[in-house]
Order: sequence, then C-alpha cells, then structure tokens
Amino acid sequence: MRERVRRWAGVRPSRVLPPILRDRRAAAGAVAAVVALASAANSLPKTWNHLDREHDRYAAMDEVERRHAFATQLGVPGDPLDFFAANVGRGDRVFYQVKPSGLGHFLDLPQSVAAVGRYYLLPAVAAPHLRRANVVVSWEQDPALLGVELGEQQRAGLQLLFVSRIAR
Repeated sequence: MRERVRRWAGVRPSRVLPPILRDRRAAAGAVAAVVALASAANSLPKTWNHLDREHDRYAAMDEVERRHAFATQLGVPGDPLDFFAANVGRGDRVFYQVKPSGLGHFLDLPQSVAAVGRYYLLPAVAAPHLRRANVVVSWEQDPALLGVELGEQQRAGLQLLFVSRIAR
C-alpha cells in the first residue's frame, strides 16, 4: 500500500547520505577510535606511575599535613585557615581582606589567601564585593578600616587575623 502511494505521488525513496560518503564517515570514525585507544594505551603507564608516586607522597602525611598541603604549596601557612574554617560555615559569603604583599613570582598574598580560602572554607562561598558578603575574613588587616558596621567578631589571639560578621 505504501509503495503504491509513493508511486502515485511520484516520490522516490531517498537516502540521507550517498553510500560512498556514509562509508567514508564510518572509516573516519573507526580511525579516530583506533587513534584514541592507541593514545590511551601509550599514556596509561606514565599516568599510573605518576598516580602511584602521588599516593605514596600523600599517604605518608597525617590528617593536618594533608589538609594544609594545598596552602603550603602556595606558601601560605595553614594554621590561620583552620581558625577561619572554625568560624565560617554553610551559607556564609566571605570577603577576603588581606594585607597587600608579595608572596612569589606568580601570586601575591591576597590572591593566594583567596584561592586557598575558596577551597578550604567550603561550603562557604567567596563574595566578589564587600557589599555582597556577610562575613569578612581579615589577614593582617584591621576589619574596622573597611568602614562597615560589624557585628560578632572573632580574633586569633594577638595576631591580626579576624573573622567578622557584617551587621545588617
């Protein structure tokens, strides 16, 4: 029945792609799959050895060293971050007030503290501007210099390390 309707309407069956083009695409796909498998087979031993070395390196560390490893690699001490983490929690939007100073060739202290803090203080999130934050983390700076009304404030001993809640 369907064939009769097609003949009556003058419609010929057609293919989406000609057979030769379809065969070329299939061949190209097969070549890409073979290259991908060869590449994976070539890089797998190197990657596996690297992962073994990294595992051995971090398995030898205790819990505190492991937690501070990222900060230490950037040249930032980890103890102040433990103080900040104890006073910052879920739902907090953190603004980093850090004394401008150099730290290395590629990062300065404010960039390093903010980078480590975004990871270390999770699930709190970094606020790009002071007006969007509800918590100020101060590193070697006095939060009173920001000119906002502060509520509850925690200080790490005599050091200039503060966690301040913004009064709203």
